[in-house]
Amino acid sequence: MAATSDSGEASDIFWPGYVDAVTNLAINLLFVIAVMSIVVLGATLQLAQMTKKKAIEEAQSHQTATSASHTQEKQKGEQQKDANAQSKDETVSRMQQTINDVQAKLEITQKKLDETQRKLTQVQDVRTDVVQAKDNKPTDPKQANSVQSLTQSALVVVFSPDVVTLSAAEVSELMSKLKKVSALQVGRWQITVISPKGFSEAARLSFYRANAVRNALLENGASSAAIDLKIHESTQAGADNSKVLLRWAP
Repeated sequence: MAATSDSGEASDIFWPGYVDAVTNLAINLLFVIAVMSIVVLGATLQLAQMTKKKAIEEAQSHQTATSASHTQEKQKGEQQKDANAQSKDETVSRMQQTINDVQAKLEITQKKLDETQRKLTQVQDVRTDVVQAKDNKPTDPKQANSVQSLTQSALVVVFSPDVVTLSAAEVSELMSKLKKVSALQVGRWQITVISPKGFSEAARLSFYRANAVRNALLENGASSAAIDLKIHESTQAGADNSKVLLRWAP
């Protein structure tokens, strides 16, 4: 019976070994899980720190790029302002140069007008031969047309008031005086009238009288290409559209 009892007790107490094994396995698994959790947590923290650092670097880089862009735009704006100011200065300089050129040309023209007027009004070289015009005169004229010799190469045809043409006798007398200067087919003939400025009637009379002298030259063989006709308007007191200057140039 004792042997039977002993063998029966030994067969009833075999299970605690399995409990120890399972307990050890559970403890090991818990240890592994704890270690893995610590590793994953550390990796997560490191990754988060790297991501934050990268984000900060990107923000700093973006801020630097934005600041550089603003600086570049500001510099471009300043350069544009400088270019606009320089362009305005150049425009003003060109306008001033144009004004100076125009003033210089006006001064030259005024000098030429003064010289022409001086030659028209000089009396020391005027000869005394005057042709009286009776066939071409206004009603109740105060004076008749006349042709006055200046230098050996110039004549002045003086028209009576309101007269714009030359009679046949006046043309004949004019041609006889011109033949003493030169043949009509040789050289060039310059017809000049100084007209008071600002009066349309004065300009019209100047044109008619200058063309009357020109037509006289054409009718007597002069070439139209060899005749220069100029009408100058002047504000000077000596401007007189009744005097037509006829000059010969070789």
